[in-house]
Amino acid sequence: MGNYQNAGAGLRKMFIASIGAIICTVLVMLPVVNILAGIGAIVFGVLSLVGLYGAGKDIEGCKTAFVLTIINMVVSMVGRLAGTGFLGVIFSIADSVLSFLICYFVCTSVSEVMNQIGAADVAGKGELVWKINGVCYAILIVIAILGGIPALALIASLAAIGVLIASLVASVFYMIFLNKSSQELGA
Repeated sequence: MGNYQNAGAGLRKMFIASIGAIICTVLVMLPVVNILAGIGAIVFGVLSLVGLYGAGKDIEGCKTAFVLTIINMVVSMVGRLAGTGFLGVIFSIADSVLSFLICYFVCTSVSEVMNQIGAADVAGKGELVWKINGVCYAILIVIAILGGIPALALIASLAAIGVLIASLVASVFYMIFLNKSSQELGA
């Protein structure tokens, strides 16, 4: 068993950042505090990156996820500039693929560590998270493609609601996984 002190602290930061991001997402809808919520969202985004970087010091998959997160930030910014046409769909698909890979590398590498330290129940949660996210991202890619076809745009929009609900469930499972993993690693 290795020393995972950095990973435990990093996963704890990612967990806190996830909770903060959800709170900021809700608060950004309120007119009085929306600017503060936007600033908070940036702060929690940075905290999540710092946590992922810290976890990457001990867990190789988290290091890979950190690099992919930086690439995904660039892809997302360029995608916003590309608009909603064909190029926008391509960037949306790239964003979904990268987001899934980030989730996959975090969940599988941390699950591997959990198995090594005898926390198979926590490892199982990580496997469930990346599988749910994989299905959600695959459906999002199909929706992005179908959304470009005017006759199917309404169906794609309705399907997106179901994916949103499944994604919320996956987000809650991800936060539970991060919290339990950080606890197992002594953070």
